[in-house]
Amino acid sequence: MKRVFVCEGMSISNNEKIKNEAIKLGEILAINGCTYVQGGCAEGLMGLTLKEFLKYSKNVEFYIPKNYFANDFPIINKLVGESNNKFIQVNSESERLNKIIQCDEIIVMPGGSGTIEELLFCNETKRSKEHNAKLTIVNVDNFFNGLLQQMNDNMKNGLSSNNAIKWEVVDSVDKLSF
Repeated sequence: MKRVFVCEGMSISNNEKIKNEAIKLGEILAINGCTYVQGGCAEGLMGLTLKEFLKYSKNVEFYIPKNYFANDFPIINKLVGESNNKFIQVNSESERLNKIIQCDEIIVMPGGSGTIEELLFCNETKRSKEHNAKLTIVNVDNFFNGLLQQMNDNMKNGLSSNNAIKWEVVDSVDKLSF
């Protein structure tokens, strides 16, 4: 079973397109027989994807840093209930990041600074050949255009090599392939 980590916001977006894509992603992952791997949050965009996924499948893994475990585990456990889920407490955010790159695929949806951190970490570790997970940005409603332009400017100005980008970009979860 393909393990897919989803990087996305733990806050809810006020953009309806982004919210709808997060919900649709949950269904797509489940229908394609994926194990949904996430950082242990049942709120925001992460919660929307999780709740939709659980309508079709119970194959979820959660990597929750110990500083958040006492708060987040009871909320998620109540939502998920008894199933095939794995709740893994990790010691730090750094350890959680290293669990991400052990997945078969990484999908990056809109989110805040944590999502951007995950994206750049996954890109850099893929560039340095620490993993070979497929890395895809879902650029819903052009959310990532500023970041994508910055990376292109880095290459244009000689600050990044032309092979620095290790991700694919799609504009909708409907364009993801498994």
